[in-house]
Amino acid sequence: ATAGDAEGAAGAPHLTGIVQVCIPVTDLSRSAAWYRDLLGLSYVREFSNDAGVTGCALADWQARYLIALRLRRDTAGNADLRGEHPVVLEAASPAAAARVRERAADLGITATSGTHADGSWIEFLDPDGIALRIVHSALGSRGFFGVQFRSDGGPSFYDTPRLPLAP
Repeated sequence: ATAGDAEGAAGAPHLTGIVQVCIPVTDLSRSAAWYRDLLGLSYVREFSNDAGVTGCALADWQARYLIALRLRRDTAGNADLRGEHPVVLEAASPAAAARVRERAADLGITATSGTHADGSWIEFLDPDGIALRIVHSALGSRGFFGVQFRSDGGPSFYDTPRLPLAP
């Protein structure tokens, strides 16, 4: 298989999507409320030990995904995703994305937005500074493209992989 295969490198078309992502956070209660309120998720799981609750999960059963949160101090290596966007959700339409932006504004959550090769997006920073991105008008290039961030912070693009993948 090549990087441009529509079925993916493993040729596994029977997989339909990502069920759950897990995000390391510093304050579980604050972060759970933030994701619940912004995305309208249901609080559905808790993980605990003798010291108390160390993680939880919130779900949108209709869209079929969960966002799990773990206390950063209890993760291996004290995981830190500040400044990254490990979660990218797709809105059903630009209007649906606008409704999330309006909900965020009502909650006092600021947003940034833009357009790139994968489509138009809105991004919100959670209480830890981890970005939650919502893509709408998804273009979704099926071919390979690389992004190089220049010293001035701007991106440039390339079309041939540079990372040699192990056989």
